Formats: sequence, structure tokens, C-alpha cells
Amino acid sequence: MSAPTDPISHLPADGDARLRGWRANVGAPVAFDLAPPWRGTPSALLVLSWNLWIGRGRLLEVVDGLRSGAWPLAAGDPLPLVILLQEAYRSDDSIPERSNGFHPRELITRTRPRYDIVDLASRLGWNLRYVPSMRNAAERSDRGNAVLSPLPIEESAAIELPMVLQRRVSLVTTISVGGRKVRFASAHLDPRGPPGYKWLGAAARAHQTSHLLSALDHDLVVLGADLNLGRGRAERTWRLLNEAGFRFGVPPGFPRWRHTYHALPRLVLDYILIRDRNGAVRRARIERLDQDPTDRGPAVFGSDHHPLLARIDLQADGAA
Repeated sequence: MSAPTDPISHLPADGDARLRGWRANVGAPVAFDLAPPWRGTPSALLVLSWNLWIGRGRLLEVVDGLRSGAWPLAAGDPLPLVILLQEAYRSDDSIPERSNGFHPRELITRTRPRYDIVDLASRLGWNLRYVPSMRNAAERSDRGNAVLSPLPIEESAAIELPMVLQRRVSLVTTISVGGRKVRFASAHLDPRGPPGYKWLGAAARAHQTSHLLSALDHDLVVLGADLNLGRGRAERTWRLLNEAGFRFGVPPGFPRWRHTYHALPRLVLDYILIRDRNGAVRRARIERLDQDPTDRGPAVFGSDHHPLLARIDLQADGAA
């Protein structure tokens, strides 16, 4: 493993005692580069966004499927891949041995294997940036957002969202594609508010979205996120994203898939959204990946969320 060349910036140190307690209960961010220099200047790329359900998602299996052209968007000549992950799992010695009590109230079951994001990056030989959001109950592990790619990852920033129910930290990175600098962001909003919050925490998610958008003032941005929009596009979060210029994603109009969250209630929670202020994107197509053609089974490649795959074709340099 090479030494980190791009430390993840913007981790705050202020906040109330509760927020400081959540921060102290997780390990250190991870930033390392394993991939050899990328050859060529690709004019198109694949973007995979996926909530791994605290590491249960079988990411290597999905990557193997992409490499073999198992899905139409991945067929043809090999394209570089950028993976935006939510609920990536990590366990190492940087995590405090004992919890201080600031963690989700949940039972972490061991009935399904979980895959450490650092180990996955090492097995792929790719570049990784990972920022933890929260500890996994009393267990010595944490989970958060990650960006994984064979392309060189440039500057990265951790964006801590306003505290609502649990600590949430989004990850923003820069990757050069075809001579253009593209900002990639992985985010995961709160599924609900504290007791007493109305509308399934919709107002809190809008507050988190406003904060995230203030850190994404870039012309070309690809956002992969579990937005947890329990009220769908009626939520203010969707209006804020739309007003900020984010398009594509689950296409305009209703998607042909009726959910991305595979458990009950089945809802569309996951999105790939693109903001393109200068016309750099020639075409973008997004599909939901299914393990079973009839969408049956208890999980999708081990996760309770479907992966989303985008193919983004860029204009020739200078054509925008």
C-alpha cells in the first residue's frame, strides 16, 4: 500500500458534545493509491452507486459482472469505473477498542458476511478514499462513504452534514476524465428525524442537502446518493437538487423501476444525479442492476439496496 498522497480535508473539530462523541467513536479516514497510472484519455466512463448495507453487498461480484459486460451499459470496450459507495464497512486499529456510547441503536447480525472496504480496494488494486460516519453499535468497526476507482483521485474533502439523528459525512473527490475535472460525491441522508419529527424527517434531509450543495459549487458534478426520500419527489430535498441544476439520475418522469430499496416498504431511495453547467456531457444513461430478472430474493448481491449504474459520455475536448 502506498502512503496517502491526498489527505482528506475539511473534517471539522467544533460542534456540540453529542457530535464530538460520535466523531470520537470512529476510526481515521482512509486515502491511498494502489492503481497504476491510467493510460489514455477516456471520453466515457461508468459510475456505480450503491448502498452496501454495512458491507454486506458483494462488490467484487458486481465489478466482475461489469468487467464481463453482464449489463448492457457495461458492454463493449472496457471503460474506466468510478464507484460511489454508501454504508461501506471498515474495521481496523484506528477505531477505539471500546465504544463511548455514541453510536446507532442497532443489532449488528453476523448471519451474512461483510466485506471491509480497505480489503476490497487492496484486492482490486484500485485507489480509495473513505470517510467514516458512525460506529457500528458497540462493535469495533465503522461505516461511511467511499470512492473507489482505477483512475487517479485528486483532492478529496469530507463534508460533515448537520446532525439530525445520526452523524453523516459525505465524501467529495475530483477525478480527471478525458481532460476534464469531474467532481464525484457520495452521500447518505438520514432516513428519519429524532422522535417527534414530522414527515419522516423530510425537513432535516432538506437541511442536510442545503449544506451539501454549498460544498458542491462546481460545473460538472456526479452525485451518487441514498437520499432516503420517504416522501419521494414531494420532498424539498428533491426541489433543492433540481434548483441547483442536478439532472439525469432516475430519468425525468417516473422510472421504469419502482424501487431501489429492496426491503419493505419498497421505495426509490437511491439516485445518480449529474449537474453539467457547461454542456460537457453528451449523453448519460442510468440503469438499476438486478441480481434476479424477476427481482425476487431476500437481497440484491447481498445488500438491501439495488446498485445503480450510469454510463456517461463526454463531449470531445473543447466541443462543449
